[in-house]
Amino acid sequence: MSSKAVNRPTDTKQKEKDINQKLQLFGIYHAFKNSKLPSNKQCDVALNTALNSKVLTSPPSELSSEGKVLVQDLRNVIEQAKKMLLTKNQGELLQDFIWQAQQITADDAKAPNVPISKENSKQDANKALEGLKTLGTLLITNGEFRKILSDATVLMKDIAADASQKAANQVRPSEEQLAQIDTPAEENTWHEKPNINKDDLKSKFKKSDKSSVASPSIDETTATTATTATADDASLTPSEQSRRKKYANQTKEYLQEKIPKERREQTIWRLKKMVIEVQGHADYQQAIETLLDMAEKYAGHTKNVAGQSGSAAKDVRSTDSVQAVENDLRTLIERFANNTSLSEFFESLNKIYRDADQDPELRGWFSNIDTFIRRALREQGFIMEEECNRQWDELYDKGRYLARERYRAHTDNIVDQIKFLADQFEKDPQNKALADSVQKLFLDLGRDSGGKVVFKKHLLKDVRDIILPGIFENVRYVPIPRIEVSDPMVDVVIENLTVESDNLMPNVVEFGSDNYFRWGRKKISNKRDNKIMIAASGIQADLRDVSYYIKKKQGFPTLTDTGIMDIFLGGEGFSFKIAASTADKNDKQHFVKLDKVSVNIKNMNIKLRKSNHKALFATFKPMLFRVMRPALEKVIEGQIRNAFEEGDAYAYDIHAEATKAQEAAREDPENAPSIFSRYADAMRARSQAKAKKVEAAVKRDTKVQTVMTLHDSMFPDIKLPGGVSTKSTEYVELANKGERWESPIFSIGDAKESSEIPSAGTVTRKAPAPTTEGLAGASGPTATTGATTGMTTGATPGMTTGVTPGMTTGATPGMTTGATTGTNGFSHEVDQAFVNDKTKNLSAGVTNGAQAVTNGSTVA
Repeated sequence: MSSKAVNRPTDTKQKEKDINQKLQLFGIYHAFKNSKLPSNKQCDVALNTALNSKVLTSPPSELSSEGKVLVQDLRNVIEQAKKMLLTKNQGELLQDFIWQAQQITADDAKAPNVPISKENSKQDANKALEGLKTLGTLLITNGEFRKILSDATVLMKDIAADASQKAANQVRPSEEQLAQIDTPAEENTWHEKPNINKDDLKSKFKKSDKSSVASPSIDETTATTATTATADDASLTPSEQSRRKKYANQTKEYLQEKIPKERREQTIWRLKKMVIEVQGHADYQQAIETLLDMAEKYAGHTKNVAGQSGSAAKDVRSTDSVQAVENDLRTLIERFANNTSLSEFFESLNKIYRDADQDPELRGWFSNIDTFIRRALREQGFIMEEECNRQWDELYDKGRYLARERYRAHTDNIVDQIKFLADQFEKDPQNKALADSVQKLFLDLGRDSGGKVVFKKHLLKDVRDIILPGIFENVRYVPIPRIEVSDPMVDVVIENLTVESDNLMPNVVEFGSDNYFRWGRKKISNKRDNKIMIAASGIQADLRDVSYYIKKKQGFPTLTDTGIMDIFLGGEGFSFKIAASTADKNDKQHFVKLDKVSVNIKNMNIKLRKSNHKALFATFKPMLFRVMRPALEKVIEGQIRNAFEEGDAYAYDIHAEATKAQEAAREDPENAPSIFSRYADAMRARSQAKAKKVEAAVKRDTKVQTVMTLHDSMFPDIKLPGGVSTKSTEYVELANKGERWESPIFSIGDAKESSEIPSAGTVTRKAPAPTTEGLAGASGPTATTGATTGMTTGATPGMTTGVTPGMTTGATPGMTTGATTGTNGFSHEVDQAFVNDKTKNLSAGVTNGAQAVTNGSTVA
């Protein structure tokens, strides 16, 4: 290769092919913006093209053996995803669902007649929002709230240190911090409102992600158990079941040790103390009264339209768009749930809705809950009184009775249906195949053959030496948007600039560093100096068929020209060398000073292929290049120097702001922000000040913009030969073609359609073992005569003395105790979780509904 040649000379055919591919992707982006979607056939062809690509069919021989395994795993994931998409989405239900959902208008979903205007509802929403903001501000400025959050953070760090041996020394809090986690804050302590915004939250999340431990030292047996936690219990061996139970018990004991009963009770007391302090604030009562008034107002309107809601809902669902959305979504869910119909699930919901609507005792319980909540929110100190605990216990017992006794069969049936559907999702063969392929990909990525978590250095080498360079080489030609400049002196348009990735990447990149440190004693001072050098060369360009338009509007001579030129930069091409060092006290820089910048442009040539002034350019070309090249080098050097100086000044301003914040934080060390927060706040303040300065600056008459289509151009009538903007405009227009959600722009690749895609199958009704119908102890139309589900009046739930198991006294033979076979275990678990160390035997008054909480009455 000649020393003046480029790495990859322009291949006109390949260039046109690559540009069309990139512009088609641009058109696809616009198609998605306009609610267009690919058809199943287009998805199939595109995925098959990816599967037939050279990368997935014959990966580079230089890849490691495990790298080749990962390529095969990725190919398997794509294959399984394709099969699942084409099977479950037969008839293109997903595309139709998305399209129909977007077409639903306000007229389609017209609500019942509500006696609230749109303007009034907006005002009420603003009032409610202000009330919530006030409560939130009171909460985050309360000293007890902050102390609880701080103590919770200390406890979580202690738990994290126990779980991660490698991070224990870095994460584990001090003994002093652990000793203070049960100590409440001082009475009525308030702090300033923190400055919280979206950017600050994003930076904190990023910091937490970066500071997380990459590979904690976790017991491998525990990790293996967690990996297989989704396996069916029936498929586990007795030893595996015993091991799982052992670790579950260890976890429970560990949490009981970290959070004993005394700590839980102390935390509840501190939360009550926090609420009382907030209730004593002047702004609290106004905010809570506003919210309660809004709730009461809209609850009343809800009752007024209750009579209309049924017919209105039917009217909404009867419209074509809404009906199509419902049908598409339901069919998709049923197909993914192993072709299981949702009819049984909806019937179980309808049963509890019908029975609850006719139960006056349930309505009375909700009324008493409302009264209790209002009193707890309004009266300061009420939550500390014994009367509050008594009323809560009564409401709790009554709620448990209604949920786990009267409506036991209903709630168990709903949960059984949900568990059954989840089980069908897991049993679906295509769901399982895709999940297994994804799991294998991640296991091969981060675990060895024994299942241990390992860091595979050779995979990182594959990415660095083979995959990334291959990506850059295969990107090839990338079109640059059309560049437009307009000011009172001249109008300029340049397009068809196409960058070739292999030429753009430097052929040589150099980095050097020199570190010097001197430690002195007596009268000899310490000294340190750091120097770095960065150099790159071989940045090339071979730009063919670059179109331009120029119109000189003022001065002499005025001219207009449209033409085509080639720009060549070969051999060493563009190269630069930057040397920098740490700034001394006597330097005007603060952190980094630029010692040397050199820019060289070699083997540059411009050839005009078409122009109205071609002879004039050829005459003055040698003189122009002698003047232009050094001037261009000086301009680039100046830009680099200015960038370093501005960066150094920016860093110093940020450091100064953070230092001021640190000095101010010494007065309040308990709530002092971290060093990261100080610098983040300083950077945000600096950026906001810069943005305001830019807005206040007088805008110049010069306009500079880059556009991809002629629709956004300042000069839409100027169409240059072979223009990229003209082609991209055509692709955008192509993206908008097609009926409904369809568009031809998604036709990517030339592979054949798949021929062995299984049928979606027929949706059938399946259900777990049915639970016993009826309500226990209900009054009114829903009451049942005789035996109830799993209990008799006054008996302990789930047991009957002196009778054969599975039979209740006076019950029809065959009626089971509690839920039917297959649901007893779950019901027992819910009972245990619901009772939570409370008395399991309810009083006769609660069970019969005669005492404790009266229907519709106010709790005393």
